[in-house]
Amino acid sequence: MKTIQKPNLFDYITLLTLSALWGSSFITIEYSLKTYEPIIIAFGRISIAALFLYTIMYIKKLGFPKDLKTIIILCCVGLLNNSMPFFLLSWGQQYISSSTASIMLAVGPLIALILSHFVTYDEKSTFLKLFAVILGFLGVFILLGDDFLNQRHDSLYGQIAVLFAALGYISSGLIIRKISHVPTLVCSTSMFLFATISLIPFLIFLPIKNVEFFSFSLLPLIYLGIIPTALAALIRVQMVKKVGVQFMSQVAYLIPIFTIIWAWIFFDDLPKQTAWIALILVLLGLFIKKLEK
Repeated sequence: MKTIQKPNLFDYITLLTLSALWGSSFITIEYSLKTYEPIIIAFGRISIAALFLYTIMYIKKLGFPKDLKTIIILCCVGLLNNSMPFFLLSWGQQYISSSTASIMLAVGPLIALILSHFVTYDEKSTFLKLFAVILGFLGVFILLGDDFLNQRHDSLYGQIAVLFAALGYISSGLIIRKISHVPTLVCSTSMFLFATISLIPFLIFLPIKNVEFFSFSLLPLIYLGIIPTALAALIRVQMVKKVGVQFMSQVAYLIPIFTIIWAWIFFDDLPKQTAWIALILVLLGLFIKKLEK
């Protein structure tokens, strides 16, 4: 496992770019749910991403890893980073807005802080970091508590699904650091191929409505698979290897901002009052975390 580097200005710009791309994915999922079921959206974005990345691999004449240990790790990452969270996000957004779903991912830094402290040797937590991410988690708790107290069970289940998606993302980030020797393109392509294969049994055995593959409704899925999935995955894997999981986990603070902007632009939709309070707490946690040198 390589030692991570200190983030520079380019890394922060990359982090903002990733946030904007992933923020757009929530909007695209919300739009796609009008036509497709969650499992179709998850399978579509993953398989399109796999095909897109494999084409680049083929052009560059790169091969897949052959040692069993690396293959097993890539299988695990494909499940935790792609198939599981992509399905949970699509399923959860049936019951919650894109803005709320993105804010729920703010629990990611807390999970990253706890896991990376015990799993890695160069990403240890401090009191200030812990206080900062607790603020972010408090914002998420407000969102959960509002639906729980008002007996909105479907919305609550949707939010819990997004929390498990966040757990998958962070866990996979820690595992990715164990295969830093694998080229980024090969790593990302392998992840999506394994994730695609893992979802095929669900497509076979779950009852699915008729799907129109040759219509304009497919365009959002193509965008979802190539831009905020395939390209963003390449950037994420490279960033995790370079600057570590805790730095990358900060994307969870920034995604809600871009998601709210996209939702306002495309759907003329703004979050409810509790979501604004949660967002303020999340951003405050990010600011406090940045005070530590």
